[in-house]
Amino acid sequence: MTDVFFIVCDGLKGLPDSANAVFPLATVQTCIIHLIRGTFRYASKKYWERIAKDLRPIYTAPSADAAWAAFEQFEETWAAMYPAISRLWRDAWE
Repeated sequence: MTDVFFIVCDGLKGLPDSANAVFPLATVQTCIIHLIRGTFRYASKKYWERIAKDLRPIYTAPSADAAWAAFEQFEETWAAMYPAISRLWRDAWE
């Protein structure tokens, strides 16, 4: 292997740094499935259906700007109750 452009991984601590140590020019991002799973780790099960519905416009958005707008709407609804979810998505956004 000579070139790696993207590395998609779970949220394992230290993995992005290790990947970039080996492939310094690669873009490392968190897998969207792991991000969604992580979201539910912070939320009460009674809200999972509503949260899932509110997350969908973020990861199905046609552009990065539309995704960010959808995320801001998500935050309006859920950030007060679950600030850790907002932090999780903000930390993985770039």
